[in-house]
Amino acid sequence: MIKLLILDVDGVLTDGRKYYGLDGMPLMKTYCDKDFTAIKMLRAAGLKVCFLSGDNKVNEAMANNRNIDFYYARGKDKSEFIPQFVTNYNVSPSEMAYVGDDLFDFTIMEKVGHKFCPNDASSFIINLCGEDNIIDRPA
Repeated sequence: MIKLLILDVDGVLTDGRKYYGLDGMPLMKTYCDKDFTAIKMLRAAGLKVCFLSGDNKVNEAMANNRNIDFYYARGKDKSEFIPQFVTNYNVSPSEMAYVGDDLFDFTIMEKVGHKFCPNDASSFIINLCGEDNIIDRPA
C-alpha cells in the first residue's frame, strides 16, 4: 500500500522546459494544473505527498504556494532522503512511491516500493519502471 508519494518536479510536473533570467537562473517553468488537482485529491484521500527536487528557487516556491512539503536535493543522492521520509511521514520505504524521469532519480527509485515515470522519461528510467508503471503525458 502506498502511503507517501514523492514527486520529482522538472520533467514530471513540468514539461521539462525552463525559462532563464539574465542571471542564468531558472525564472519560469510550465506546470499543469491537472497535476495539482490530482495531488489535492490524493491528499484528501489520506495520501501524503512531497516534492524532491534539485531546484529550490522556482519549485520550492511552487510547493510552498500549494502547501506541499519540499525537499532540496541539489548535489545529493536522492536516496539519502529515504531515512528522513521514514521519520517525517512514519512510513517504510516499501510504502513509498516515487515518480521521476531522469538519471538523478534512479537511486531512490531502486529503493522505494513503487516507481513510476512519465512516458517521455529517459529510456533507462522507463526500463527500470516497467511498462505497467509508465504514465501517459498529454501532448
